[in-house]
Amino acid sequence: MSVDPDRLLELFRRHLPLREGFVELAFASGYDAPVWRSEAGYPLVVLRLTTFDPVDGVIPLDIREQEVFIGDDRKHAPGRWLAYVEGHLQAMPAILAHFGEPDAMMPCDLFAYGAVLADEALQRPDDFAAALRDPVRLAAMDEAAREAEWRERLEPLGLADHVAEVRAMARPSIRLHLSRSEELDEDEDEDEDAEVDEDEDEGDDAEVTDDPGQTRLGGAPDLPPDLPWPEVDGVKLTFVAQFDLAELAGRAAARELPAHGLLSFFYAPIPPDGVRGHPVRVLHFTDLDALACRPVPPGVERLSAYDIDVADERLYPCVDSYFFYESLLPEARVLEVHRQRQQGKGGELIPFNPLECFIADSGELDDYERPYHRLLGHPASIQGDPYLDVEIDTRPQGWDGWDDGSPEALAIRRRSLRWRLLLQIDAQQDGELLLNQDGGFFYFWIPADALAVHDWSQARGALQCH
Repeated sequence: MSVDPDRLLELFRRHLPLREGFVELAFASGYDAPVWRSEAGYPLVVLRLTTFDPVDGVIPLDIREQEVFIGDDRKHAPGRWLAYVEGHLQAMPAILAHFGEPDAMMPCDLFAYGAVLADEALQRPDDFAAALRDPVRLAAMDEAAREAEWRERLEPLGLADHVAEVRAMARPSIRLHLSRSEELDEDEDEDEDAEVDEDEDEGDDAEVTDDPGQTRLGGAPDLPPDLPWPEVDGVKLTFVAQFDLAELAGRAAARELPAHGLLSFFYAPIPPDGVRGHPVRVLHFTDLDALACRPVPPGVERLSAYDIDVADERLYPCVDSYFFYESLLPEARVLEVHRQRQQGKGGELIPFNPLECFIADSGELDDYERPYHRLLGHPASIQGDPYLDVEIDTRPQGWDGWDDGSPEALAIRRRSLRWRLLLQIDAQQDGELLLNQDGGFFYFWIPADALAVHDWSQARGALQCH
């Protein structure tokens, strides 16, 4: 038996409009009958959610109107179902307060707690109202709804039973937006005009900045005066970027970094003969007052100077890093599929297209267009899995002897998940090459256990290019 829409309308009219703080719930305007039944027989109410200016409380800042499904009353006794709706409306101020910031709230979100109908102990409006005013119970229903939504999203991937593990893969990242630095470019122009004697002491050509320790990419780094220019095996490295960690503190991704000091990145554009991967140095300086701008030594490439603006992102491993997702499944099953691939029989353990859609829908990207400069998070890819590339670089033989589909190859893929991205620099910027790396990505990597203790000596460099 279903409830008469007129009784439902009368019930809503007794409670609407209602307001909590600077948010008001009311009937949407322009409807002669704001309550009706859909063609499928479900009760619908058209509602308006208005957010007002918190200063004067009068000026509306945002208005959202929506047809709201209240629930299938045909599955419950009419009296109890009406008691649920009345209790829901009585508890609405608490529900509005539960949401906190109303930016992403829609009217339907306020009626997403029909799970209380499963509790047979709740019969009267006051019973339902008490249950819906309980913040612990609301939070539990929120989590159950998220769990159900995630299971539905992961079902096409075969990962519906691994919701928590997949959600844990998402990592906060800091997107870097570059703009040419006029102040540092002036220093660069002066250096290009000056005739430099390679035998001269580097300190005779020192650059001066008013405030050492500022975040920037390229130009000249800030270093302690007594520290030799960073090098690896006698090869002087190119300065890439430096970050004032205090400016990043408070961002989700920066929790893995020290809260203070300057983190500086140097790399070798061309690996020395016999060296696998690109040598890098990552240096952490704790005393900014002890730093001074150091001129780039003769013969060392100097990158164009850029200021850096930052934005928060949240990333899932890209489709080329599909083993993150496969690793959640039984090892024997993963190994069998990899053997089939080796034999040319194809087979997708995690279907590619649904995975690609999942990643695209789940990532919170600041900008979907290149260049992709970022600090921490997951890397973008040009071709192949960046995590596997850096793990292969740790093997003396590299890719030699690689037997895809073998237990050894599977073990290497599992070890590759230990790496964490420190910094990714896109070689492209403003339509030109920023790094002399054929338009690809350069990565600074560090093992997860080394990142946890800030052991920057474990950092490694890798490159993907076209």
